[in-house]
Amino acid sequence: MLLQLSDSEILLPLDLAADQTYDVLLNGQHVWSLQPSRDTVRSRGHLTARWPKNLRRYLVGRAEVTVRDHTSGTVVGTVTHVFGDAPDQMVSVTDKDGHALILDKYGKLTRPLSAEADDTLQQLMDHVERLLEVLAQDCGVPAFLAYGTLLGAVRNGKLIGHDNDVDLGYVSDCDHPVDVIRQSFRIERTLAAQGWTVRRGSGTRLNVRIRLRDGTMRFIDVFTSHWVEGVYYMPQDTGFRLPREAILPLTTVELLGRALPAPADYERLLAETYGPGWRVPDPSFRYETPRWLSRRIAGWFGGLRAGRKQWDVFYGAHRDLPRRATTFAGWVDRKFPADHLLVDLGSGNARDAIFFAQRGRPVVAVDYSMGIVTRSAARPKVRALPITLESVNLNDTREVLALGMRLAERDAPVDLYGRFLLHSLESKGRDNVIRLASMAMRRGGRLLLEFRTLEDAELPHHYPQSQRHFLDPDEVVAAIKARGGRIRHLSAGRGLAPFRDEDPHVCRIVATWTGRRGAA
Repeated sequence: MLLQLSDSEILLPLDLAADQTYDVLLNGQHVWSLQPSRDTVRSRGHLTARWPKNLRRYLVGRAEVTVRDHTSGTVVGTVTHVFGDAPDQMVSVTDKDGHALILDKYGKLTRPLSAEADDTLQQLMDHVERLLEVLAQDCGVPAFLAYGTLLGAVRNGKLIGHDNDVDLGYVSDCDHPVDVIRQSFRIERTLAAQGWTVRRGSGTRLNVRIRLRDGTMRFIDVFTSHWVEGVYYMPQDTGFRLPREAILPLTTVELLGRALPAPADYERLLAETYGPGWRVPDPSFRYETPRWLSRRIAGWFGGLRAGRKQWDVFYGAHRDLPRRATTFAGWVDRKFPADHLLVDLGSGNARDAIFFAQRGRPVVAVDYSMGIVTRSAARPKVRALPITLESVNLNDTREVLALGMRLAERDAPVDLYGRFLLHSLESKGRDNVIRLASMAMRRGGRLLLEFRTLEDAELPHHYPQSQRHFLDPDEVVAAIKARGGRIRHLSAGRGLAPFRDEDPHVCRIVATWTGRRGAA
């Protein structure tokens, strides 16, 4: 049969090889790769694959759709289709700057490395080479190319074109998972002290963000590897028996003309990780992590990313968020004017942080979404103001205690400001915020909160979100008092925080702590 299309699905011939990889091109651009055995269902004389969710919003207009064998390049079929009854438009799967996007193995649209110019890739490799040196020399761990980056280097000395980041690994000499985590945090602190932008993915994975000269943001994942009872782990997806001599001592492989460190028996490692067909490129590859391994890794190293994906997705999908200061910021400025430090917790696009900084206040803007923190930091208005931006996970007690200790060491008052923060956190995160206040405000300052109440649960909301926790103000007050705080102001109702077509029921609380020093 010929290739057939609709706005919702693509119909493929029955005789496609079940375990082969096929590329889908729209107007000549490779946007997706599929494997019939995994991504299609047999129905009425053909194989049916639904257009991936994250691709659908781009499917408006005319497109020449081609399906080809990824390995041989043989074309299975080509057909022209008009999506969304928009014949005058052309389908284009690109970001706001016109850069081509492709679906990765997690179903997320990313900018592939194949879209970068050679000089841009060499800039990236300069950072990779330097990071490997820092890990080895300053952090004291054997560091090497890992996962897809190692795969590309061994195959043909290049980065895999459909990849969007670089993977590195290092060997921990610790035997217990707790010690492996502690070492990872020490390495994170070393990198941060040297100016690297680091976000933690789990107890054993770091994400290093690199801004290149053209403004492009690229990522280097740093994975911890270690042995427990003869099993070699490199979370999230690796766990199998492998002798130490398969990894150490390190050897080298060539990547983009550079000799870089690699595991001793890298072919054996790649075969264990990707299977016996690892030499054949497969952009549709997905890890099939055994349940026992997922549970073990989650138990040892998980739990440090709660809520991050939700906000990364939210800010990525809503680039048109208002930049004018909120009504709560204006109210705080009128009722409680001050010139000491204000820490904006859950700062989002930094609109309130900018508002306070424009009034002469030093501001630390804190958010867990590294994407919005990075974009805010790049704004000229932010760079011109006394604003420091930080990525902090308020659900992670360790990070909160570290921030609280820094603030407690100050000789001046500190205001903690949290607009629409508490109802966006889990109970642990809410307790962490109040604990942070009890640490930070021993020399004065205020905890300034605005949050959605139980009465808001049934009201219409402009942005539908499943992660809101509508709160009882009495419970928040009790939690503050339990930590030694005093309530200086409480008001609740509608009309306090109107936004477009929404008038939520919110509560405003202002609390203080005594100047007496003590345990947090």
